[in-house]
Amino acid sequence: AIAFGIGTSQVRDVLATQCLAMAKPKLRQVRIDNALGKGVYAKDIILTIIQKLGVKGGVGYAYEYAGPAIERLTMEERLTVCNMSIEGGARFGYVNPDQTTFDYVRGRPYAPQGEAFDRAVTWWKSIASEPGASYDDVARLDGAAIEPVVTWGINPEQSVGVSQRIPNPESAPEAERPTYRE
Repeated sequence: AIAFGIGTSQVRDVLATQCLAMAKPKLRQVRIDNALGKGVYAKDIILTIIQKLGVKGGVGYAYEYAGPAIERLTMEERLTVCNMSIEGGARFGYVNPDQTTFDYVRGRPYAPQGEAFDRAVTWWKSIASEPGASYDDVARLDGAAIEPVVTWGINPEQSVGVSQRIPNPESAPEAERPTYRE
């Protein structure tokens, strides 16, 4: 399943025409290699990605999350990463269906049951990216280098690892400096 947000003008268009025109996004694989360190979770992964690529870094892209660190995430953690793709400007984010996905879906309400589930798994496997698939861009991060992250500003790009210092507001461009009122 893929979901994405639309603005009020697009809602108007959908209600009037039952259609939504949109360009096919480019595809960026965001690969997190190696294992995550102790105390590092899904939110730390996505905040690090947004910190590295920026809140507008994903504009025009769909993000496919991959690599050993992503493969080890629970389904709930994968949903956290994918949900925040939009915070990094991407149209949407996904993880290829795998055994974690199948185990999560199995037995849930509205999921196929019995042989229908087995057929669905076969189809889901067929839509996953093949080894050697081509991408418009690949961003690689070292999972072992990701540390717990905290945000300090007004958007998720404004974040730092817990071992880093929060930037001095005076070092930011004037248009981005916080203002204080008494």
